[in-house]
Amino acid sequence: MRKDNVVLFSNKAINDSSNGKDHTGSGNPPGGGEMERRMQALEAAIPDIRDKLTRSETKLDSIEKHGATKADLASTESTLIKWYVGTAFALVGLTSAMAFGVARLLQ
Repeated sequence: MRKDNVVLFSNKAINDSSNGKDHTGSGNPPGGGEMERRMQALEAAIPDIRDKLTRSETKLDSIEKHGATKADLASTESTLIKWYVGTAFALVGLTSAMAFGVARLLQ
């Protein structure tokens, strides 16, 4: 088993990522004093978020109501194939009839 692509970290390197700041035991939340301002901004944005969510749900309901299912698509595909084959036979028949009619007139 190759180990040349494995990098080992010591516990000191992992635990010393705070750059000398204590974010877990000082009684202050992580992020400093900015947390209160950030929470107020999020709370102020909630009505706009709710409005957008309501519009998205309305659009989704419309898509579900008018959207095609796999069964609908399979049915449509088989109907189209039948029409293409029927049209091809009709065109071959019509072309043959015209060719024989023109050949009879020319004789």
